[in-house]
Formats: sequence, C-alpha cells, structure tokens
Amino acid sequence: MFYIKKTASTGRYEINLFGLKMKFRINGSKDEIYKEKIDNLLYELSDPRTLQSVKLPKILNAWDSLYTIASTNKSVARLGDGEFKLIMGENISFQKFDPELSERLKNILRNQNENILIGITDIFGYCPNDYLRRVMCSCRETLYKYIDFNKSYIDTNVSRQLDFTSHEQGKDYYNKMKSIWSEKDVVIVEGAGSRLGVGNDLLNEAKSVKRIICPIKDAFSKYKEILAECLKQDKNSLFIMALGPTATVLAEDLSNNGYRALDMGHLDTAYEAFLRNSNKFVHIEGKIVFNEERHNNLLKPCTDENYNKQIVANFN
Repeated sequence: MFYIKKTASTGRYEINLFGLKMKFRINGSKDEIYKEKIDNLLYELSDPRTLQSVKLPKILNAWDSLYTIASTNKSVARLGDGEFKLIMGENISFQKFDPELSERLKNILRNQNENILIGITDIFGYCPNDYLRRVMCSCRETLYKYIDFNKSYIDTNVSRQLDFTSHEQGKDYYNKMKSIWSEKDVVIVEGAGSRLGVGNDLLNEAKSVKRIICPIKDAFSKYKEILAECLKQDKNSLFIMALGPTATVLAEDLSNNGYRALDMGHLDTAYEAFLRNSNKFVHIEGKIVFNEERHNNLLKPCTDENYNKQIVANFN
C-alpha cells in the first residue's frame, strides 16, 4: 500500500509506504513540487537504476541456512540486534558493554574463516517493526564498515523459527535441526536457567550430553574461565551454545581450536513455543524465557536428575 494525503486542518502530509507511516509539514511556495516528488517516490525506488545504488548484505533464508548447517561440519556464530548494539557501545539487558567484546564482534562480522558460518539478522532491507528500524538507523553506517558484501551470511533467526505454514512444516524443520546432533557427544554451554532440552525431546537423539552452566547475566565477565573449561572437552564433542553475545565469540574461538561449535541462542525457547502451537515465545515453567525473569531472579532449582548429572562445570 502506498498513498500520500494532506490533512486540511493541520496542513501536514501523511505518507503510508507499505505500512510505514510518516507525517510532516512542508512550508513555503515549493509545496507542490515536494508533493510531486513524494508522489513519485515509490516508483523511483522501484526503478532498477535506483536499486543499483542500494547495498544490502546477502543473507540466506532460514531454511537454506538450516540446510547449510546440517550439510556441512562448520561452526556457527550469530549476530543479532543485541550484538549490533554492543558493537555501537551500548549495554543490552543481560550483557553490559565491554570494549573487548565489542571488538571481537566487529571482527567476527568480517571473519573469512571457511569453517565458520556467520549469521546476521535479516533486517537490512525490510524491517518487521519500529524497534528494528531504530536499531538499523543507529548502526547501519557502522555495520557496513565490517560486513563483507561479497559473501553469503546465514540468517541469525535460523534457530528461532516460529512461523510455519503448517504444524507438519514446523515438525520437518525441527527434525532437520535435531539431526545435526543425532548420535553426537554434545556439550551444552548455556546461561543458568536456559536448560536447553530439559522437558522436551530436543536432545533425545544425542549420544551423550554434558553441560557448562554460565552466568545468567554478563557472561562475558567469566569468558576466560568458560573457554578454558570448553577446551578440556573431547575434540569430537559438538558444542551447542545459548549464551547471548558470549556464545558468538566462543563459537569463533572453539572453531579455531578444532571444535565444531553452534551458537543456537533461543533454539529451546522457539521449540517450546512450536510444541505449544504458538507463534511467539511463551512462559515455560522452570526456564528463563523473558528478560524480566532473568532480572527478577525467579529461577527455581531444577529437579530433573538427568540435567543435574549432566553439569560438568558451573560458573553462575
């Protein structure tokens, strides 16, 4: 949908460009020429000659990203809006800004290691909400200094898919995901309360499961200890990590040390939502899903005996 109209009472113009609404006022004798330019804006934007000047990174869709992960032995490091904010020097809800972390994230964006798939959020063109538009407006110029426009990135949201055309399609998606660690010795590196795979069948096909439990907030403050513990694990281990921006950095370091490491973020949360036929995250008893649960220390001890036996280190 595209339209432009002028409100007689206020003299303001309103533009609706595919749901993006903007209101403004034009003063002076040049009103009409500005209106003509705006009227023609959609068509000029659609012209291939205009689009040639617009740079967008190449990002595989979620399905292609999943199949790329499943068909290779590569590690995965992902950057989303939280990592973008840290690059810009901002704090996020569960990780305060750290100059070293920020520099590491910048370098990962331009990483050329063929053994690591780098994921970025597909919001450089279409943005689904105003929050993400604000993020892109504040950080696009900086991110473009580090993004390689000649390479293909995977979609950061490969591990948090919620929208499927049918339940069967979603089932196929998560079955493909679970096949990645089928018959593998898995090491989970997660924040306290993530409890990936607890209470569902996400890890049922794994050969074995160990867990390294990390701080619920500001995990990067314990990065050296976490990395040292990871490096004690068998080289054939497959790491699955849910630890925010710390997992992004850890994936790169573990890959450089000969391990396969998958930064999977909200995978468990998305899977739990799928099992409940929800297209948004839902509260899960016994797990940290929403940030307010993290900040309010609502986490109760886990009574799952298998989970507690799987823990080999706890830095929380």
